[in-house]
Order: sequence, then C-alpha cells, then structure tokens
Amino acid sequence: MIVGKSLAYTAIQYRDRPAIVFEGKSWTHRELHARVNKLADALNARGYRRGDRIAVLARNSHRYLEISFALGLAGICMVPINHRLRAAEVAVRLEHAQVTGVFIEPEFTELLATLQPDMAATIAARTIVLDDEAGGEQNYETILEAGREIAPEVDFTPEEPLYLGYTSGTTGRAKAAIVSHRAIAVGYLYKTLLYDFRPEEVSLNPGYFWHSAPRDFAQLQIYLGGTSIVMRDFKARECLELIQKYKVTNGFFVPTMFRMMLECEDFASFDTSSMRLLISGGAPLPTKIKNDVLEGFGPILQEFYAATETRIIASIGSEELKNKTRSVGRPVRDIDVRILDTEGNEVPSGTVGEIYLRTPTLFSGYYNDPEKTAQAFRGSWFSLGDMGRLDEDGYLYIVDRRHDMVISGGENIYPSEVEDVLQHHPAVSDVAVFGVPDPKWGETLKAAVCVKPGFSVTEDELTAYCADHLADYLKPRSYDFVDELPRNPTGKVLKRVLRERYWQGADAKV
Repeated sequence: MIVGKSLAYTAIQYRDRPAIVFEGKSWTHRELHARVNKLADALNARGYRRGDRIAVLARNSHRYLEISFALGLAGICMVPINHRLRAAEVAVRLEHAQVTGVFIEPEFTELLATLQPDMAATIAARTIVLDDEAGGEQNYETILEAGREIAPEVDFTPEEPLYLGYTSGTTGRAKAAIVSHRAIAVGYLYKTLLYDFRPEEVSLNPGYFWHSAPRDFAQLQIYLGGTSIVMRDFKARECLELIQKYKVTNGFFVPTMFRMMLECEDFASFDTSSMRLLISGGAPLPTKIKNDVLEGFGPILQEFYAATETRIIASIGSEELKNKTRSVGRPVRDIDVRILDTEGNEVPSGTVGEIYLRTPTLFSGYYNDPEKTAQAFRGSWFSLGDMGRLDEDGYLYIVDRRHDMVISGGENIYPSEVEDVLQHHPAVSDVAVFGVPDPKWGETLKAAVCVKPGFSVTEDELTAYCADHLADYLKPRSYDFVDELPRNPTGKVLKRVLRERYWQGADAKV
C-alpha cells in the first residue's frame, strides 16, 4: 500500500508500455521507475527524510507525476499548491504546512521573494526548479540525474501521510486534509472494482494535478500498468485531438470541460469511439450537460461524489441517471452513509439532513488543527457539511451545503475568504457572498453589498478591487447593492434567503 512501490512491479510486467505521454514525448514504465527511484534517492542525499513536507507549485507535466510517486516512495509528504493563487495565498499554505522545500516552475519563482524572511530562508537553498534543461544545482534534471536507480530504504507504514490537500481558506482559515498512503491505495482498489479499470487502458485526466481527483486518476492508470496522457492545461479541442490520436479509453472531467468540448464546432468530426468511460466529478453535473454528454459520447458516463477527505463516496451510471435525476448514486462498497438531524438522529428516507459517513478511505484529520478535525466528526462518523437525502432505493441526493461552499467550474470556493477582502473596502459596511446558477460554470459568485452612509461605490470599482486582492476564480461576477442583509436572531446572515430567488425551480441548491 505504499504509493510509489508499485512502479517496481509495472517496470517488470509492462516495461516497454508507455506510462506517461506529455507533449508528444513518452516515458515507458521502465523509464518512469528509473526516474522516480533516482529522484527519491537524490532527495534522500540532499537531506530530506521521512515526514518532511515538500510543496509543488507547478502546472501539469510528466514531472508532477514523477514527484508524487518519488515523494511517496521516500516517505516525504507532498503539499500541492494551486498555481492560480496570489503570492499571499501561496505563502499562507507554505507556512501553515511548514514546508522545508519546494518544487517550482520558473514562472512562479518570483512568488518566493514575497515570503516572510524566515520561510524564505528555510526553502531558499531547497528550491528545485522544474526546467527542461539540466544546469545549475537547483535544476530538477540535474538533481534527478545525480540520484541512483535504487530506491532509498525507508521504513514506514501505509498510515504515513502521502500529501496534504488544501480544501479551503486563506489567512487564518487554512485547512489541509492529511491523506495517507492507505487512503489512496484503498481508493485505487474501489475505483478499479467500480469502473473496471485495466492495465491496457489509456487515460486522459486534464484537470490540474494540484486537485486530488485528476492526479489520483492519472496515477491510478499508471499504478495498474497503463498509460496516462498528460495535458499542461485543459483546452477543449486539444482534448478531443488527444482522445482521437491516442485512442483514450477513460478520463475524469469536471462539468465545465464537458460543456466546452461539446461546444467545439467540429466536435462531430473527432473519433471518440475508443472512450468506454467518462467520469464526472468536482461539481454537480447539470441535467442539460448530462444529457448532452450522453448524446455526444454515448451511454458511457459515470458521475461520482467524493472529497479530498473521503475519496469516492457514491457513483451513478448512465442508465441510472435517466431515472434518478440529480442523484449522485448509491454509496460504493464498504462505505456507510447516514443522514442525521441537528441532534444526531437518523432521519427517514426522503428527509433532508446532514450527510455523515464511515469509509476505509477516510483522511487522517486536518493538519495542525485538532479543533476543525473534531468539529467534522460525530464519534466515528465524518461529515463534509453537505446536506442531502437518501431515497427508498438507497440513492443519495446532495441538496445544499451547510457551510455555503460554492463550486464554480470544478473549483471549491469558500465565500468567507472573498467576504474578508470586500469587508476591507472603505465603502463597504457589510457583505455576503454566495453562489448563483450559471450555464457555463455551474455556479458563479454573487456579492450582496451594503454601502456605508455617505459613501458610494460601483460594481466596476469592486471588481477592480477584488482583482488586486484575489485569484481570478475567487472574484464575484455580479453584485447586488442592498440596504441590509437578512439575519437570524443570533445575527448570522441567512444566505439561503439571498440565494432563494436565484435558485427558484431548481431541484438542488448547488
């Protein structure tokens, strides 16, 4: 169950089969095994040891997957960082995770100069730059070539942290799920059994690898002995070209990606008949897009419900989707799901409550945050804060989120961090940020803003202000100017009241 050790098997069993294809180049399982071993050995030689944490700040490439396997092999915990974040947001994660080194692409190195002096000093000499050409003592290829093709001998159990997955927050609210080798390896087992993945398959997972799901699915195909096609960035037409060229058989896509591929003018001209499985996740799949996917690609769609903390929870296939509109499917094997009321009592079928579960793929808590870890549990039962219901056939429906998280284009957005920025604008007295339906992104952010007496501010001014302080995907796309925000007797903003008129007629408020 140690992620990375599997390559020793595939390097023998499938030695000459391509393991990774990236920008026209390929690396066989034997070559990948050698590179991963050399990198793990080189990191060991540079003083990294079991339990250390190394960040990765990069776009997708073959190296991202090499790093993930090598760190797992060496017992080092990876900290994937969203490269779209601004410098301050990156710094929060690096400092919270207490990283002692970073793999970084050249275009992002300037961010390191903005770190606090202590953190900058800690990682200055332990920065590894992901450049194509060897040269310089901090260059990835130079360091890798200095390693031996012998994996370091490190004694650790499957409960060792494999990576920290950031699931929300910036300053003061950073939350990192500790994901173990056990959670990932058992998750591989369930996905393989559920979706019938096979060693001879070719997989395309174009989402960014700092997201758990695309990286997991890409590595799973390699783990089994197959081939993963890697895209640096998602481009709809290029996706279709790669499916046709490499006869891709499966892939994970967020709903926005499906929509963009289907909207390509020459979509029908591409041969996608090799695809036997399309997996949708990361955000609710709108019914129209779901139907368009089934029409455009055929009845090969599976939608699943999962999270960094839990791995896969439930899944639903093409035939079931016809009769179970808006359902995310039945829980997969060995996963127990309960719907509880506010007192912790199980509710009847069809009744909405908070979703709690028990699963062998559960995370190991939130890093350096016992309070948030404790808040997520009722005894041995864990909750993501989602609200849902189970029907009489055991199908799960997600209907709302207790914590008001918004998913836009597959990105998890927690409105509180956007509200914090807007609260600092001199003209804003109060603000609430929430999700409204959008045909392209599923949801987009809307801000309800109260303006201070004697002040004035326009939507354009607030948009420009957010552009200076937030990553692009965190900016509200529209604003409502209101006299006051609806609140309950204790003063909590009633976001469901704000959302209500925008979601009228929808089966689910997500």
